[in-house]
This record gives sequence, C-alpha cells and structure tokens, in this order.
Amino acid sequence: MTTNTNTNFPTGKPHISFSEVKTWKECSYKHKLTYVDKIDLFEPSPYLDFGTAVHEGCETLLENRTVNKDKLLKDIKSAWEEHGFEDPEWYTKMPGWYKHEPVETWCQWAENMWDEIPGYLDETFPGWEFVEAEEALYEPIEGKPVSFKGFIDGIIKVPKKRGSGYNYWIIDWKTAGSYGWRREKKQDILMTAQLILYKHFWSIKHDVPLSDIRCGFVLLKRGGKKGKVCDLVTVSVGPKALAKANKIMNNMISAVSRGIALKNRNSCKYCPYYQTEHCT
Repeated sequence: MTTNTNTNFPTGKPHISFSEVKTWKECSYKHKLTYVDKIDLFEPSPYLDFGTAVHEGCETLLENRTVNKDKLLKDIKSAWEEHGFEDPEWYTKMPGWYKHEPVETWCQWAENMWDEIPGYLDETFPGWEFVEAEEALYEPIEGKPVSFKGFIDGIIKVPKKRGSGYNYWIIDWKTAGSYGWRREKKQDILMTAQLILYKHFWSIKHDVPLSDIRCGFVLLKRGGKKGKVCDLVTVSVGPKALAKANKIMNNMISAVSRGIALKNRNSCKYCPYYQTEHCT
C-alpha cells in the first residue's frame, strides 16, 4: 500500500477523514476554523461519553461475545461526575441538548443495548463470523495529495444464502433516540457517504469485490423498548451513490487546497463557533 506523505495540505496533515468531509459539506468555514486554524472549542457532552462506552462494549461483543459491563458503567459514571452531567443546570447552558436524565438511566440504556446485541446479530446475520473491530483504513486517494483515513467499527462475514463463500458486512454503531432515525436522515448523503467511502476503500485494501460487501448502521436506541433496541439501517452502494460520495470528498479536497471557505448560515444553530469572536 502506498500512502501520501504530503504535508502541504492546508490542514498540515497528509490525510483526511470522513468527519472532515462531513464538516466541510455542512459549512466549509467551520471546517477551516476546526481543521486549518485549529481553533478548539470542544465542550464535553454526555452523548459523546455515553457513545464511547457503548462502542467499546460493542467492540468486545463482536470479538469475543462478552462485555465488561462493570468497567464500562464505571467509565460512564466517572464521566458524569467529572463533567457535572448530573447537574440539571448543565443542560440549560447547552442549547440543543435534551432534557436531563440521571446517570442510572444512561447506564440502564447501555446495558439494554449490550444485552440485545448478541441475539440481534444472530437473528439478522445468521452464521456470522467475526472479522475485525476498529479496523484502520489509510488508503491513497487517486489524483489527490492526501490519503483517506478512517476506522471501521466492525466487520463480520456471513455465509451467502446461495452458493458458497461469504458476504462481508461493514457495521457502524450509532446511538440514537428511542425512535431511531427519520427517513430523511437514513437517506441523507452526509450520513450514508461514511459507509459508502468505507466500503470503497476497504474493498481496495483487501481486494474484495464491491458486490461481496454489504454495509449498514446498527442503531442502538436510548430508551428503546425491549426487543426493539437495535435497528439495522442498510446503505446501498451502487455506482451512482459511490460517484456522489467520491465527488463530495474530491470537491472538499480541491476547495480546501485552494483556500475556499464559505459560511453556510443554515448550519449555525448548533455550531460551537456561532456568535463567538471566530464567526459572527
């Protein structure tokens, strides 16, 4: 595998990630502030700490079908204590966040997810076998000065229903509200492009035909009813979808290389830079 070593890209890195592409597509000026100017206004969030713990549990469930609940629930409780998430006033200071829930509720949500995942995988992917968790991608982008970097949450292989061999499944775990995602979000190119690009580059890395690879988001619903916590959102990767995702990625690289950064006023609502000295 040949990787790019160019560091003349405005971000100073020889690679891009999907999160960068998504940020740029939402607002190229936000991308500039975050990845070029490197202005960090990160604020801790219960959703991020919760998602990190849940993902770690999902990784071990794939690898050995067990999860260290005690350790991960302790991580959640420690984060809540460290950042003050238990204080209902914290939520009033953070526009866009949902109502306050006690840490015990978050821990119960996590346990419900981990409890349901094994059976859900067995039912949805009969005969599945573990391939990899948190697999790193670092693949050159044809005709561009940077490589594509990413980490795939999980990869399993499932016996084909007809004939011999396997279909590979690229899985991305996503925590969600109790009702999952609306249809618009399931079809949003800014969501689906992540798995489209992962499938594209994983196919290249392992020389596996695209026709033998499937991909989807496994939604893990906070507060979901028993038996309804997990939900598979498949992502179709036909020629048109792949071309569209690649176009977004290539347009991002070209625009950033040329120093083009325009403000998208429709994306201001939850932007951390909104109404700060960095973006007025």
